[in-house]
Amino acid sequence: MYSRHFLVLLLTSVSWPALAQQAVTLDEITVTAQKRPEQAGDVPISIDVWSGQRIEQGQITRRDQVLSATPNTQMGTVSGSLYTNFTAIRGVGSALIDTDPAVGLYVDGVPAGASQTYSGGLLDVDRVEILRGPQGTLYGRNNLAGSINIISNVPDPSRAYGELGAEYGRFNTLRGFGFFNTPLGNAGWAVRGAISGSRNDGYTPDVATGQTINSFQDVVGRLSIRGPINGAVEFLGSIEHERQRTFDGAFMTDADFKSGRRSVDILNPFNGTLDTTTARAQLTARLDNGDRIVSLTSFRTNETDFKGNPFPQGYFAATNAFFQGFGVAGFQYRADNPFNGSYNQISQELRYESDRNERFKWVAGLFAERSEGSRQYGLTNTFDPGGFLTGSSVTLQSKGVTDTTAVAAFADGTLALTDRWKIFGGARVGYDHKDFSYNFQSDNASFNTIFAPVVAGFVPSYRASLSAPYVTPRFGIQYDLTEKLNLYASVSRGYKSGGFNTGFVAVGDEKAFDAETLWSYEAGWKGRFFDDRLSLNGSVFFMDWRNQQVQTFNVATQSTPIQNAPKSKSYGVELEARLKLDKHWSVRAGLGYVDATYVDFRNALATGTPATIDASGNRQQYISKFSGSVGVGYNWNVGYDNLVGTAEVSYQFRSGFYFDVENTIRQPGYGLLNARIGVENERYAAYLWGLNLADKRYRTTATDFGPGALVAIGAPLMVGATFKIKFSEQHPSGLPIAR
Repeated sequence: MYSRHFLVLLLTSVSWPALAQQAVTLDEITVTAQKRPEQAGDVPISIDVWSGQRIEQGQITRRDQVLSATPNTQMGTVSGSLYTNFTAIRGVGSALIDTDPAVGLYVDGVPAGASQTYSGGLLDVDRVEILRGPQGTLYGRNNLAGSINIISNVPDPSRAYGELGAEYGRFNTLRGFGFFNTPLGNAGWAVRGAISGSRNDGYTPDVATGQTINSFQDVVGRLSIRGPINGAVEFLGSIEHERQRTFDGAFMTDADFKSGRRSVDILNPFNGTLDTTTARAQLTARLDNGDRIVSLTSFRTNETDFKGNPFPQGYFAATNAFFQGFGVAGFQYRADNPFNGSYNQISQELRYESDRNERFKWVAGLFAERSEGSRQYGLTNTFDPGGFLTGSSVTLQSKGVTDTTAVAAFADGTLALTDRWKIFGGARVGYDHKDFSYNFQSDNASFNTIFAPVVAGFVPSYRASLSAPYVTPRFGIQYDLTEKLNLYASVSRGYKSGGFNTGFVAVGDEKAFDAETLWSYEAGWKGRFFDDRLSLNGSVFFMDWRNQQVQTFNVATQSTPIQNAPKSKSYGVELEARLKLDKHWSVRAGLGYVDATYVDFRNALATGTPATIDASGNRQQYISKFSGSVGVGYNWNVGYDNLVGTAEVSYQFRSGFYFDVENTIRQPGYGLLNARIGVENERYAAYLWGLNLADKRYRTTATDFGPGALVAIGAPLMVGATFKIKFSEQHPSGLPIAR
C-alpha cells in the first residue's frame, strides 16, 4: 500500500514536457563519506544526505527525527526513556542497552562510542550523512549496519554574520536559538558560536500526580575556531556541551492504549538528566603535491542520572501481594528505579588522504581509542516501617564497569581502470581489549536474610576480560554507463565487539557474549536525468548476519541478559528520487523495503513468561518492512521587501513492526503528516509549522515485565511558529552581503 502511494504521488507530480523547458538543475551534494570530499552521486554507497536547509524546512531539531524520516533507518528508545537508545539501519541494530551499538554515530568526526550518548539535538548543522551498510573499513568496529555523520558548520573567515530566533508551539513549547560567525583579524582565523535552548510542558497527563509528563528541556552550545597555523597547516577546534532533562518512560497498559486513553497513572514518574561534552582538535597539513595529512584528537564524556518509575499503579499488584502475604505491610515493588551511568572516551585518528592522482585516490590511517563506561542500575522496593524488616526500603543495585582499548590501521581507495571502469576496496585491521568488573549488593540486611533466595539469584561479583583482533574488508566495482549514470556492486564485512552483561546479572549469565559479524552484498545505481533535474538512486542488498547480540528480558529474574542468535539475515531495497520541476516546484521521495529475520534463534526468552521459545523465522524487533517519505516544496517571490515564500508538505510512513523477539506485541503501520509555510529575506524570516497534523496515535515502545504489555505513546499534533532575524556585515555600499 505504501509503495503504491509513493509511486502515484511521484509520477503524478511530474510533467515531462515541462522538465525539458525549464532552465533549472538540482544542487550538487558534496559528502565526506569516504573521508575525502566527493559528489554524493560518485560514491558507491547507499547514502541519504540531509542538508542544513532540508533539516530546517522539515522543522527538525533532533537526531531521531532525521533518522525516523529516512527509509530503512530507525532511531528511538527501548524503554521510552531518553538514555535507552535504539538505532538500526537495514534491519540491523538489535534493541540493545548495555553493549556497543551496531550503527556508528560521528559528530564532526568524533565517534559517539556508547549508544546511551546517541540522543541529542541538531545545532547549526551543515549536513547529516546516513551511510547504509557496513562501514568498518573506514570507520571501524561497531559500524555493522552503517554510519551516521553529523557535520556542523565551520567558522568562515570571509565575513561576520549570524542569526537569532525564537519559536513557540503547542504544550507551551519554547525554543530560542542562534549563532554568530566572525573573523579574528586579517590572518584567516574565524570563530563561530551557536546555542539553542528548548522546553515544553509535556503532552501526557498523569492522573496520579496531576502533572503532565513526557516533558523535555534541552540546552546545547558549541564554540568553534578555525585558521591557518602557517601556509600549509590549518587548525579546526571545537567544544560542545548539551544538557537534556526529561520526564519520560511513561507507560500505560496496552489495553488502555487500545481504548484511546491519553493519560497515565504513575505515582513517581521517571525522570533524569543526560549531559554530554565533546571536544576536538583537528590539524590538516596540505602537501605540495595536493595530498593531505589529517590528525583528529577528541575527548567525549557523558553523565546520565535517572530515577523514578515508569509503571502504572497496580501493575505489580501480584508481586506486592506476594510480599505482603509474608507480612511485609505496604510492600511496593519497583517504587524507584535509579540509573547512573558515565562514559569517558579519548580517541586519536591520523590519516593520509591522496587526491593528487586523478586515476587513483586513496586514504590510509591509524586509529586508537581508550574508553571507560560505567552503568549502575537500582531497584528500590518500599514497605511500611515497624515490621520484621528493618527500615522502610530495600535497594538492589548492580554496577558494571568496562574499560576498552582499541587500535586499528586502515586503507581504502578507488582506482580508475579506464574512463568507465573503476575498482574500489580496502581493509581495516583492528584489535580490541576489554576489562570488565561487576558488583551486586542489597542495602537491607534483614531483607537479605529473610528473602535470601531473591538475593541469591544474582551474581554477587565477577571480573573478566576479552581480547580479539578483527578484519573488515570491502571490495567492489563501479561502471559509468553514461556520464550521468553509474552502476556499482560491492561486498563488505562488518564487526561488532563482544562484551559482558552489565544490568542485574542472574546466576548463569556471568559470561561474555560473542562478537557479531556480518557479510553484506550490495548492488546499486546512481543517476541524473533530464539535464540534471531528476536524481534517481537505488540499491539492493543482502546481509548474512552471525552471532547477533540480542537483549532480552528474563521475567523470572527481572534481568536483561544479552543472548547470541547464531544466524540472522536481512535483505531489501532502497529507492531515492529528487526532482526539480521548475524554479518553483520540487519533489523528494524515498522508499525502503527490508526483510530482517532471525534464521536460527532457539532457546530465546519468551515475552512475559520465564519460558524459552524457538524464535527462528521471527522478525527483528522494531523493524518495519516498508518505510519512506515523500515531500513537495514550492517557493515564490512575494513581491514585497525581497521576501521569498516557501511551503513544504511531507509525509513519512512505516509499516507494522514488533517490539519483542517472540513477535507478540505489534505496532500497526502509521504515517505522520508535516507542513511548514513562511517567508524569508536577507534580514528576517517567519514560519508557521505543524507536525503530525493528523494527530496519529502510535506506540513508540512496548515491553512486558510479566503482568502484561506496557506501551509508551508518541508525540501528538504539534503546531507552532518560528521567527528569526539575521545579521550580516555590510558592503561599502551599505547593502548587506547576501547569505
